[in-house]
Parts: sequence; structure tokens; C-alpha cells
Amino acid sequence: MIVLGISGDQDTHDTSAAIVCNGVLVAAAEEERFSRSKHETRFPLAAIDFCLRAAGLRMDQVHAIAFPDKPFRSGCDSYLAEMDRNIVWRLWTERQIRFRRVAHKHLLDACLFTGIRFNWGMNPGTAARLALLRQHYHAVPPIRFYDHHLAHAAAAYFTSGWDEAAVITMDWSGGPYATVVWRATGPRIVRLRAEPESNSLGKFYSDCTLFLGLSHVPEGETVPTDFAEGKTMGLAPYGNKDAAPACSALLEVSNSHWYRYLRQPSQAALGFPPGKREYALDRPYRNFAAAAQRALEQAVQRVVRSAVDACGTRALCLGGGVSLNCSANGMLRDAGVASSIWVFPGSGDAGISVGAALLCAAELGERPRHQLSTADLGPEYSSEECEAALKREPGVEYRRAVNVALDVAQCLAAGQIVGWFQGRMEFGPRALGNRSILADPGSVEIRDRVNRIKGREMWRPLAPVVTAERAGDFFESAADNPFMLFRTYVKPCQRGRIPAVVHVDGSARPETVTRYQNPLLYDLLLAFERYAGVPVLLNTSFNAAGDPIVCSPGDAISTFLKTELNLLVLGEFLVIRRSSAQQHWPAPREGSRA
Repeated sequence: MIVLGISGDQDTHDTSAAIVCNGVLVAAAEEERFSRSKHETRFPLAAIDFCLRAAGLRMDQVHAIAFPDKPFRSGCDSYLAEMDRNIVWRLWTERQIRFRRVAHKHLLDACLFTGIRFNWGMNPGTAARLALLRQHYHAVPPIRFYDHHLAHAAAAYFTSGWDEAAVITMDWSGGPYATVVWRATGPRIVRLRAEPESNSLGKFYSDCTLFLGLSHVPEGETVPTDFAEGKTMGLAPYGNKDAAPACSALLEVSNSHWYRYLRQPSQAALGFPPGKREYALDRPYRNFAAAAQRALEQAVQRVVRSAVDACGTRALCLGGGVSLNCSANGMLRDAGVASSIWVFPGSGDAGISVGAALLCAAELGERPRHQLSTADLGPEYSSEECEAALKREPGVEYRRAVNVALDVAQCLAAGQIVGWFQGRMEFGPRALGNRSILADPGSVEIRDRVNRIKGREMWRPLAPVVTAERAGDFFESAADNPFMLFRTYVKPCQRGRIPAVVHVDGSARPETVTRYQNPLLYDLLLAFERYAGVPVLLNTSFNAAGDPIVCSPGDAISTFLKTELNLLVLGEFLVIRRSSAQQHWPAPREGSRA
């Protein structure tokens, strides 16, 4: 059975596509990687084309399309039909919906109870996009519509490999809900409790980021579109979380609804004006970032403890954009609120195409049985394609490496910053060693150079990648972390050896790598240890400021030429600029600085 998942509603950012064949996730990619427009909102035709090519299929061979959205204004495939009645009444008492919507909800419930199924009034934007799909492919298979949060839950649960779990999805919004608890058993995922989008942890954190001046709302928009919440997470360790008590006036966590987002940050509530990016490290703003992060963590922990108790299992799956907050994830792991925690690597809205496809496959009797071991689900390019791209660019020189791992390890140990392009592109917001910028973690000066190359704020941390077997030597939590989704702390005795990847509070967001997961990156880490004494590298995404992560060889070459990277490794090729001042081929391998 072939199922194509498409995330492409008119209100969706990070549109994407995924394909599942006989219960196996074969390919997935975000449209932004092909269009080169970050957080792309356009319908993902390029991503769909890629998924079909990766599976070796035509659209007429697909059995079903799974669409993670409810596009109708009324009827069985509308979000009003999905809403719990107690949520409807709560919104009514809070004066956030009109009485006619309450009455309409009761009518829908009556129709569903009597078996009457109907859909009426598809969202015009969604109708136009589905018409574009039919125009592009002429004949398309039947389309099944799924709830946004259910798709997040399916992406998390069906990639965990577990037979039962408590599942929590936390998002800015998605349909009528912002936070939802699910009980997952076998192929079934059942909603237990939900908070409406008016009470959103994602919106709370986004509003705090906006108040800090770390994101902005473009003209003509009503919400930020740059998704800079990771900057607030990075700023928080600089502050004193106890020095901004007014945060409790924004997010309250002592009521029966788990938490309550009371009001947006403002000068009246906090006692200081909205910030600007250049003043982020000033005391009130860094303290507020710390307090906002703590408030988020308190709310998340409260939801998790409630969910684990309600579901009767300590296996926990997390999905939705809030689940990309690795500091909160690390807090959950440290607190021991669950015996096992699984976070889908594409937990943002890009991942709902995966969730919808897996959910549809499970409904058709093909539930995935194994845990996802890698996020390498995107395009891969042959040596011939890489060399053809190099030949088209007169600004570079290249040669084949004798041994890629040894040659590049020597360059890294010599202080070079390397663009690393290998294998299949990763799915999700993290570069995990296939589309990465790599550098020696032993120098703070190199960390600052990497931040300048990428146009990042100098106070933002950069992540380490380490061989899984040696993670316990460097980090306090040696648990597997292949997707860079959990914060831990660097052991004090090791902080002086890898200072470029140690944050101001001693924390780090490591990626652990096994030979099975990524053989070439694993060999590079071992080779680097021969020269530098540590099996750890600085790893950040291969992109320039404002650009998506590179996808194709042409993207990699273009980004290399417009940045100050020292070396590009494009498959088996070592690439430098065609400028005598920049040429620096690896010297014969000898010696070590270990």
C-alpha cells in the first residue's frame, strides 16, 4: 500500500511531503529545500515530485493521499466536528466564539451520531491547492483528511517503535487546539484531553521572543514568520530566572487547566519596554528569557506528569513545535517523569505530512513496527552529479580525496571550517551530519568565526556531535541523542577541551552517532580524534543567514562561495576557491596534536 502525505494547506508554514510504502517511511522533504525560501508556505509540488522519484513511483501508483488538515467549514471533515463539547462551552464562556458556533457544534454531533456524513464549504485556499495538485498530476488518488494535532501525534508515536505510549502534542496552534494528550495503543491513538488554541504554550513562547526583539512581524502579517524561538532558548542561560517574577503574570501553572496563558508580554506587565536584538544581553531581557524558559518548562512538566498518570504508561512521545525546545526536553529527561522519551526529529509543522501518511497506512493495516533510526529521508546525489555541478562553476577548484575522513580530519584539526555535504539530506530543522558545517570544538575563536559565517548572534551556542560510545566521557547524560533534541551538561573536567560547544551554563545539545547511523561521519570523528584527541566536532546546519539548509550540490557550492568557509567537501570531492590566496589542499597526513 502506497500513501503520500502532503502538508500544504494555505495556513501551513514549512510545507512538505512524505511517502510511506508498505508501512515504511521511504522519503520526506520540506518544500523550502527546493524553493530556497525559508519556512516555505507554497504547495509542495517539488517535495511531492522528489518523494515519488525516491520511491520509484508515479502518482497513479499511489493508493491514497493523506492531508493533515480539516479543510471544510462544516461537516465531518471540519475542525468544529473535531472539537470536544467541553472546549466549545469553555470558549463560549470566555467569549471567544459566538452562540451560533455552539449550536452548529450540537447539530454536527447529532448528524455524526445518526450516521449522517456531509462536508460543506471547503476553504477556498485549500480548494485551489488541491486543484493545483490535480492539474499537475491529472489523476490523483482518494484524499483522506486528518486533524493537525493527530498528525503530530502519529508522527511521534508511529516512529517510536513502541506498542503503547502517552503522546503529547504541543504547538502554537493547529485546528482548534494548542496542547493535546493522547493514549496510543497498537494502531489506535485516542484523544484524552486538550487545550484550545487560545491557551497556547507555543504562542506564549513566541510572544516572549517577539517582546525580546528576537523575531518580528512582517508588514501585512499578524504573527512572526521567522520562527526565532530557538534564540530565546539560547539566551535564557545568560539570565537569572528568579529575577523576573512578573513572568507568572503571563503564564500561570497553578490551576486545574494545567496552565493558563493569561496575557501577552508588555511594558505594563513586566516593567520594561520591548527589546531589540542588539540589547538581548542586557539584564532585564536576558533575565526575562530565563524566566520565560522556566515557565515553559514548568507548564510542560505539569502536562507530562498528568498525561503519564492518565495513560498508565511511562513511555512518552512528544510532537509539535514546542517539542523542539531541547532545554525543556532535557529537563523532562533529568526529572525522570517518564521512563523513555521519544521526540520525532521533524516535530514542527513540516512533520505533519509524515504523521498523516503513517496514520493513513496504519488505518489500512500497515502500522510501522520499528523505531526511526535516522532522519536521512531527503535527496541524495551521485558523484557524477556532484562533479557536474563543480564543472559548471568556474570559481572553484576540486579534486578527489584519497581518504575523505582522514583528509578532512586533518583540515579540521588545522582550524579550517568545513562545509560537509554527504548522502541523503536530513528531514527536520537540524543538520545531523549530512548537510553540516563542521569545525574543531577546541577553540572559542573558531566558534565565533562560525557564528560570523552564518550571520548568527555571537551569544548563541553551537552544538557538538560525538561518537555514541564516547558520549559518556564528555556529557553527564550519555543517553542516545541521534537527533540533537535533548539538552545535557558537559562534564566540568571536559569543558576546557571542547569550549566551542559549551554554553554559558555548561550545557550542550549533543548529537550522538553510531557507525550504523552514519558510517562516514563516524569515521570522520575517529579520524579527528587521532589528530585532535577528542571524538567531538562542532556541528551546525550548512546554510547562510536567512537561507534554508542546502539541498543540492549547486546549493552547497553557492553557499560555500558566498561565505567564508575554508573548504567544501562535496561527496568524495574536496573543493576550494579558485584564488591562490585561498588554496589550501590537505598536506600529507602525519603527526597528531592529541
